[in-house]
Amino acid sequence: MIENELISQALQAASEVAGRVVAGRVESILLHHSQHISVLWPSVETVARIVVRAEEGAAERLSRELAIARYLTDRNAPVVPPSPILPAGPHFQGKFGMTLWQFVAHVPADGDNPTHVRAAAAALYRVHHALADYPGTLPSFRTKIDKCRLLLEDRSSLPALADADRKFLLAAYDRIIRRMDSLPIELIPLHGDAGPHNVFVTADGARYTDFEDASLGPREWDVGWLSDVDLAAFEPIHRDRLSVLSDLRSLCVSVWCFAKYHIPEKREAANYHLGYLRERFG
Repeated sequence: MIENELISQALQAASEVAGRVVAGRVESILLHHSQHISVLWPSVETVARIVVRAEEGAAERLSRELAIARYLTDRNAPVVPPSPILPAGPHFQGKFGMTLWQFVAHVPADGDNPTHVRAAAAALYRVHHALADYPGTLPSFRTKIDKCRLLLEDRSSLPALADADRKFLLAAYDRIIRRMDSLPIELIPLHGDAGPHNVFVTADGARYTDFEDASLGPREWDVGWLSDVDLAAFEPIHRDRLSVLSDLRSLCVSVWCFAKYHIPEKREAANYHLGYLRERFG
């Protein structure tokens, strides 16, 4: 009920922003609800991506994401561009912040589809190449990772997570971090959340979206999900670091999904990754 109320409020906020930036009445259609709420304005081929403004640093993150997307678009990287016909923002309405993006006809990437994965790998290589000389400041990839531990330390943050599982994940987190810190590391500009959930498969190939977590980190953080793909183009790849970061990503996905446990697909992912980690470290 609370989540439905949040979506209703976000749709209302999107309508109010549309009233300011679009001439005439605009229909708002809910597309997706996960970490963000995505709303389509079909008459202007625009998608509003909405976050709760109260989240720490939301304005800075949204502005940085738009700057990165514009930079990559100008370099013909395969990304979803900010809206070319409306002021992309960020816009704020009540407790919500939103950015406006060009609608791109697509199907979501399927991480089990080899054709999709190969297309995503080719697109990610181009994104890395274009992002390599980005002149803006990027945070460390560990900024978001560190928040996982903070969530695990706060029992009230993840009410769906059993206490025994919380203790297990804390121990696994510390073990993985110690192993990661023992390995050499090369930092490069990354997408930061480059899994299939942020890949659109279009008639012109794969495109990446959602650069809110763009950061400086090891390339293995971005490519770890590209199973059964020749990673030669991304070399140098450190295989031990690739394995460690794969475990770390699985742990973080579990934590982030437990934070959204009321959403069925998040619940499934939270338990799947917890089970995987139990097999690895239990």
